[in-house]
Amino acid sequence: MSPPNSPIRVGLIGLSPEGGWAPVSHLPYLQNSSKYTITAVCNSSIESGNKAIEQYNLLLGSAKAYDSVESMCDSDTVDLVVCVVVVFSHYKLVKPAIERGKDVYVEWPLCGTTEESKELAQLAKEKGVRTIIGFQSRVGHLHSTLQEILDGGRIGRILASHIVGSSTTPETGNRLDKRYLYFKERDAEGAKGQVTLTIYVGHTMDFVASLLGQPRTVSAQLQTTWPYVDILDGGKVIETNVKKTADDYASLHGVTNKDVKYTYVLRGGDPFQEGDGLVWDIIGEKGQIRVTGATIMFNIGADNYKVQVKDYATGKIETVPMHEKLPLPLLAQNVGMVYEKFADGKSVPTFDDAVRRHEFLDAMFTSNEDGGSVQTFTS
Repeated sequence: MSPPNSPIRVGLIGLSPEGGWAPVSHLPYLQNSSKYTITAVCNSSIESGNKAIEQYNLLLGSAKAYDSVESMCDSDTVDLVVCVVVVFSHYKLVKPAIERGKDVYVEWPLCGTTEESKELAQLAKEKGVRTIIGFQSRVGHLHSTLQEILDGGRIGRILASHIVGSSTTPETGNRLDKRYLYFKERDAEGAKGQVTLTIYVGHTMDFVASLLGQPRTVSAQLQTTWPYVDILDGGKVIETNVKKTADDYASLHGVTNKDVKYTYVLRGGDPFQEGDGLVWDIIGEKGQIRVTGATIMFNIGADNYKVQVKDYATGKIETVPMHEKLPLPLLAQNVGMVYEKFADGKSVPTFDDAVRRHEFLDAMFTSNEDGGSVQTFTS
């Protein structure tokens, strides 16, 4: 472990020199924070790791390349392992890090199945390591803005939540980048459930549940509205009318453990117009909150989120100022807040939260297969 008051030493799994999620969401904060230092990069090869170190100016003298998690964690130069690769590899990459007593930060979904996720969560408890799951929207400025309104009682007792949105990303519509072909598969590489809906519904429902209570019931209807897709390479179509089996439409209904009725509708493809991908109404006894913005994907966020509060008694509608956010690029803002809270010893989303969300998604898929039957949770 690092000496007291020293930066947390980070080992990154999946920092591709060709780009991807890690460079745009994790690096902007990590490279500009005195609370962290990147000491290791673990890629599929030493060569790839060294290319990434050079590409992102991680200083060849301080960051070292590895081609296995085991060797990286055995080096005793890493405190926190950050896994930013496709979900199919999470289990096999994260387990060795936990076994070696390293704290771990894993992007959502935690694993390809609920069973694997439960195993890692239990192992982390046994090893006494801290865990982070990438539900970063919980610590963002939109979340804190809404939490303040709700805690202040401005709309009274919460009665219902109605959220409708589009993914605003091509992989859920009729276009798909060749890097993400697994998004078109109903059961990709043995992952239980569907990667597309697991990612999108998981992120959004975690955000909603953290504010309005955990789902107690769910009834789901899922559909594939875009059964054929065009495959893109660098924005150019390289193949047309490729069969897609993954669902891209989800309609969920249920009740939370705070007796809030919820409706959630996600549709794949482009919004009606740019910047118009979300309408969310939180309905209370005394008033109502409306959230609008570019995307339903709260983990990514949007620069144009707008929060309004209506007072039933006066009929007045007020636009609420948004809380301050980190001075980082959009995709790095929420991720940066996770790192801030973790370094300061504050609460962050954990593997237990991931397991709960995986269980919800299992129930969602079961409900859909059973004609929309109501599934009930005991937790």
